[in-house]
Amino acid sequence: MEAHSELLVRLYAQARGRGAEFYGAQYLDSDKWVRTNGLPDTAKQWAAGQTPEFGALIQAFAKGLNQWATEHAADLSPEAKAVLPLTPEDVYAHGLRVIHYDWVVSPRRLEGRLARWEDDVHGSNEWAIAPARSASGKALLMSNSHLQWGDIHTYFEVQLTAPGVTSYGAVWVGFPVLRQCFTEFVGWTQTTNNPSESDLYGLVEKDGGYVLDGQVKQFETRTETLKVKQADGTLKDEALVVRKTVHGPVVAERRGMKIAMRVAALDRPKMFEQFWKMGLAKNFAEWEAAMRMQQLPLFNTAYADRDGHIAYVYNATLWKHPTGDYRFWQGVVPGDKSELIAHEIVPYDEIPKVTDPPQGWVQNSNDMPWTSTYPMTLDPRKFAAGFAAPQGITQRAQRGIRILSTAPEKITFEQVKEWKLSTRVETADQFVDDIVATAKARGTPLAKRAADVLAKWDRQSEVESDGMLLFYKFMTAAGSSFEKIGGFKVPTDDARPLETPRGFKDPVKAMAVLDTVAAEVEKEYGMLNPKWGDVMRFRRGNADVPGNGAPSQLGAIRTIGVSPFKDGKVEAVQGDTFYAVIEYGTPQRGEVLLNYGNWSKKGSTHIDDQLPLASKKQMRPMWRDRKDIEANLESRKVL
Repeated sequence: MEAHSELLVRLYAQARGRGAEFYGAQYLDSDKWVRTNGLPDTAKQWAAGQTPEFGALIQAFAKGLNQWATEHAADLSPEAKAVLPLTPEDVYAHGLRVIHYDWVVSPRRLEGRLARWEDDVHGSNEWAIAPARSASGKALLMSNSHLQWGDIHTYFEVQLTAPGVTSYGAVWVGFPVLRQCFTEFVGWTQTTNNPSESDLYGLVEKDGGYVLDGQVKQFETRTETLKVKQADGTLKDEALVVRKTVHGPVVAERRGMKIAMRVAALDRPKMFEQFWKMGLAKNFAEWEAAMRMQQLPLFNTAYADRDGHIAYVYNATLWKHPTGDYRFWQGVVPGDKSELIAHEIVPYDEIPKVTDPPQGWVQNSNDMPWTSTYPMTLDPRKFAAGFAAPQGITQRAQRGIRILSTAPEKITFEQVKEWKLSTRVETADQFVDDIVATAKARGTPLAKRAADVLAKWDRQSEVESDGMLLFYKFMTAAGSSFEKIGGFKVPTDDARPLETPRGFKDPVKAMAVLDTVAAEVEKEYGMLNPKWGDVMRFRRGNADVPGNGAPSQLGAIRTIGVSPFKDGKVEAVQGDTFYAVIEYGTPQRGEVLLNYGNWSKKGSTHIDDQLPLASKKQMRPMWRDRKDIEANLESRKVL
């Protein structure tokens, strides 16, 4: 609350489905999504489903939020005051909204799935390195979450010390438990996966109801009243009619067909408790026991510990589907057959995972579980079809596999840190040689000059890199799969991440794109090779400093997503948020950074105080010991 009171209170209001009531019409769509899916009622069920011990902790958490609000009422806006008091149900509803109804499925994700169906991004990096591959003989963990810079997924860096608790890491604002956590015993980090655990059903309507197994069933219908704050402060009522089937609520309509949605793990209320128990673990057996709770519906998870174990788990609460492959369940399936309605999830022992692999490392960059090691340890044919698409390696995963599979036999802490901050662009290694050779052989004079810039470019997205802008413009214009220049000459093959993809099929189209973007760059900047840091900026609060890093699809581990161009510049809006490198020695060693700062409260110096470090590709020590904390103490409160 001290750091993010306004943000936290607004997020809780949205989790109630009442954001528009307190903050205005811009939150109406969010409220409709929350209320259609019944989050407030599910939150009440979750509150009732806690163990007495853990339920008391959430009650205390909510009490603490309210106590801060009472003591600092003058610091709160009238809108935030109107939301108070906050409740344990708000905490659970916020968790549901963030995890189940933004990560598992959100309005944006739903529209994307429906669009793909009619026609026929979250990211992160994580590595764990075993003692056998570590120069110190201790396990290493690299944690690197990529998200939008702000709002619902804003990270808050936390050091929590209590009897039996020594946790450090990061949490989304409003969460009562750490999502990325490092103790002196164990540590884990997570990236987004995409298991098929929200199912869409196309309904067959008849006689005012819908057909199921040849019989007509009636919709469960309720009307919700949404209040919308007007510019003059008055409230306007808006009715929301919610129709529900045995599958779940009706969430869309396509091709004249109503679509109902069924989300997994809503009946598993102990998501926060699972996170909590993972952080209390002293060894791998205790940590895995917490994972076996299967209360958390998704996330690739990389693990390392003081005993020297490493692991990768494709965590999921996947519906145990009776038939169909991943693509079938990512579409819209027939809603008139009860046999297609799943009621159980795949048990923990049947989900993809790797423990202490012979390669001595695991990685994930939002790719499929099969590429967690290289050569691949897991065989996708041995797992349920709904876990992951058969092909889906990301350019960042290719970069990570290249780094780790060609690394020295003994890897140092400093090397992992250097690799985490590496701006080397994987797609440049895949395509620049082909671009240059084609331009020199058949390009226009302008294309040849552009090729000279790319040939001399260091293939990095550093502040000083002078070919990055041209390459970024070319790749953007070519399309995510080179579809605008005919596609790849050699397509991506998950089993060959270091050799594919390569080249482009249509050299004529490729050169036309190069000519177009080169002309744009030269006209805008008066040259073909402006420095990347002059174009890409880190801006927040009062800071405006040169940026480094590349968008996810270009394949740099130092990932930075950018805004549209304005006045010849872009700014970081997504990508690296909280990241850390941890070595599990005694004492533990760690360096971290939260790019955009640990505060959103207006007037705080901590809104932008970490951006200069980010601009210089520097990290800072993780303050865990009491002496380090007291040496950097800003305020103290005795309770």
